[in-house]
Amino acid sequence: MGKIIRVIDRILEYMEATIVGGSIVVMAVLMVTHVLGRMFFQVGVPGRTEVTELLIVLITFVGVSYAVRRARHISMSAIYDQLKGIARKVFIIMICLVTGALLFYMAWEAVGYVETIYRRQRSTSALNIPLWMIYISMPIGFTLAGIQYWLTAFRNLTTKEMYRSFTELEGYDEVPVEMPDEEQEPR
Repeated sequence: MGKIIRVIDRILEYMEATIVGGSIVVMAVLMVTHVLGRMFFQVGVPGRTEVTELLIVLITFVGVSYAVRRARHISMSAIYDQLKGIARKVFIIMICLVTGALLFYMAWEAVGYVETIYRRQRSTSALNIPLWMIYISMPIGFTLAGIQYWLTAFRNLTTKEMYRSFTELEGYDEVPVEMPDEEQEPR
């Protein structure tokens, strides 16, 4: 079972990274093409603003899941940092379960929002792209992030170590402190 979860997790990670990275590359190429077109031909890329805005929506909601997967999300850890041992582990499990449930609820609400947009046949003004096709990234991103939080809770329930995400062990990276120039030892 654990091996299957890891394989699914790696596939989802690859998809998320591809979507986020690919969207950023498309946005960069689009912006460079637009600037060069304006500079040399006095004509930009039609619909550039719409496509850029839609890509930002996609990056944001798929990026939520990727940030949770890598434990790079914002966390309010004042209480958590004060706890030690079993209390700390119980607290991280509770945080993961509650946050995952909240994300699943937000996904449910987002599905309703996407259905409304679909029924109203809303689309972008310049390129006539159906908005539901882009906004579907909201429930998908919330669901994937919720799954990541619950996977983290599962990992913490089934192992002795503490994990910040399904694959990231708990603990801060050590950052080397540089001494001022006058206090440095000669080389």
